[in-house]
Amino acid sequence: MGSRRCRGATQAGVAVVLAMVVALMAPVPAVAAEDLASAQQRANRAAGELAKAVEQRARADDAVASLEIRVARVDARVAAVRDQVRQLAIRQYVQSTSHITRLLRMADANEVIRAQQFASVIAVTSTEALEQYRADKQDLRVELAALEREQKSRAESIEDLRRRQADAMKELDRLARLEEEARALREEQQRKAAAAAATAAARESAMATVPAPTPAGGADTAPAPTVRPAAPPTTPITRAPAPSVAAGDWICPVQGAHAFSNDYGAPRGGGSSHQGNDILAKRGTPVVANVGGVVTQRNGAISGLAYFLAGDDGNRYFGAHLDTLGASGRVAAGAVIGTVGDTGDASGGPTHLHFEMHPGGSGYTNPYSTLTKYC
Repeated sequence: MGSRRCRGATQAGVAVVLAMVVALMAPVPAVAAEDLASAQQRANRAAGELAKAVEQRARADDAVASLEIRVARVDARVAAVRDQVRQLAIRQYVQSTSHITRLLRMADANEVIRAQQFASVIAVTSTEALEQYRADKQDLRVELAALEREQKSRAESIEDLRRRQADAMKELDRLARLEEEARALREEQQRKAAAAAATAAARESAMATVPAPTPAGGADTAPAPTVRPAAPPTTPITRAPAPSVAAGDWICPVQGAHAFSNDYGAPRGGGSSHQGNDILAKRGTPVVANVGGVVTQRNGAISGLAYFLAGDDGNRYFGAHLDTLGASGRVAAGAVIGTVGDTGDASGGPTHLHFEMHPGGSGYTNPYSTLTKYC
């Protein structure tokens, strides 16, 4: 009978352990997981639309700048011809008022012919300058009209950029809310699992303290030893803290709700191109070392608060527009090295991490496929 009781207790203990494992590893409910995946897709699409709006704004800025240069050149040409026409007009007026007087004073017929030819040249030159002036004025009107159209297009692109930015941040807020709900569900599952484990352990302990019945024949059989009940667990059940970083050989550099698109190579103002990916996230979201290595901090007019990470994997990484700086020097993968912001030339725009990858420590490569895999 004692062996049966032991076997029963052992089976109960195995059942408790299995129940704990199943409960702790239970996935987030399918509805929540689907909502989270859908929210991430929506956020990434919004990030893509925002990247296109940024690109269009850059094109509009370049077009306006180019037309402003052309207008300035034509305007300078018009001003120069205007002065030439003015001088020729004055000269022609002076020549015409004194023409008869000069002719009457000339005794030589050849001198008279030369004077008439000179007056004719002045008149032709004045006419040509006037025609050039009229042509340049027309060019100026054309260029100014083109500039006005481009300025209107740029204003529309700025307004579209504002809308896209608002949409992207709204989707990020929704994603962050769903991620928080999913985290709360996981913690609730863990809490229930811990409570179930404690209840099962107490039940198993109670079963182990039940005395075995006295067998027939009575006095010759020794009573079963009394087993003291196991002390109940004394560790209080607390809410598990959210992990600050992910684990792995390569970690997503932004730890929190985020979104990004393949905006590598997109045009930027002044004829430059985008040499990384922008990872949108709310201000203050932790930025971590994606690999172990050595972090060097910087503060530039364009990059704002930024860092270089000489990775132990032989690659070099760059992150810009941070709100605050974190750890520097030798860091482990996952160490917090800053927070997401909009410093540098990103001021006033959507908060994000500009992230670059330099394979082997030099050159550029598109980080999108790597970010897609780990983020």
